[in-house]
Amino acid sequence: MNWIREHKKTTILLSVLLILVMITIVSYKYSGQSTLLGQGVEKVVTFVQGPVSSAGNGVKSGLKGIFQFRSVVKENEELKEKVADLNREIIQLKLTEAELAELKDLSNILGYENVSQNYSFVTADVIAMDGSNWFNIFTINAGSADGVYKDAVIINGDGLIGRVLEVGDNWSKVISVIDETNSVSFKVFRDMQLLGILSGDGKGGLAGYMIDTEAAVIEGDILITSGIGMYPEGIVIGKVSKVVWNNDTLLKTVSIEPAAYFKNLQKVTVLIKK
Repeated sequence: MNWIREHKKTTILLSVLLILVMITIVSYKYSGQSTLLGQGVEKVVTFVQGPVSSAGNGVKSGLKGIFQFRSVVKENEELKEKVADLNREIIQLKLTEAELAELKDLSNILGYENVSQNYSFVTADVIAMDGSNWFNIFTINAGSADGVYKDAVIINGDGLIGRVLEVGDNWSKVISVIDETNSVSFKVFRDMQLLGILSGDGKGGLAGYMIDTEAAVIEGDILITSGIGMYPEGIVIGKVSKVVWNNDTLLKTVSIEPAAYFKNLQKVTVLIKK
């Protein structure tokens, strides 16, 4: 206030200039006419407003992008759930098809008169194995409560699996035909008179010998259970892959490829004597 009192003329002059500037700006804005002063003022205003406007637009775009991203993420999660549901349905369909195929194969095996007339069957899942690469000994989820008993014969849709070694109320331990301690009497399907004995070879396969040293067994012959012993007649065991004369034992020995795949057993069937 002291400065204004001491510089009255200067203060009046500055006030007049300020009023003129404001009049010019207002005149420029509302009349659409551009004066030299107005253009200068507009440049200053534009320079100041530019960054502010850009910043505002950037914030708007950023907010829009955030909402769009959230929408895409939500849609992606929904699609993932739909894909997972479809995959589960596909797996279930494949399992159903596999079970139907297994039942069809099983019906072919049970078609042998000796098996179908004298045995009923219980289907079980493999729930544990002895830890080796092969299913020499494994556990199933059927036991005495289901009618399973010691030495009951185990098969699947491909052929002979083995026999029951030990029984609990709701579980049973199975020793498979590929175990070295499990012997099976067989005959050649091509000529039902050719007999032999086989057991596991310790490598996941089967090995045996012909009782008749002159037996005309050849590679590719299909072997089935003979009915001698605990195994009923007519269950497929495997196919002869090699025939060799053993000079030490003076017997014709055979190597056999099992009909069942012993690296991936999941379901088996227990034959129950009627």
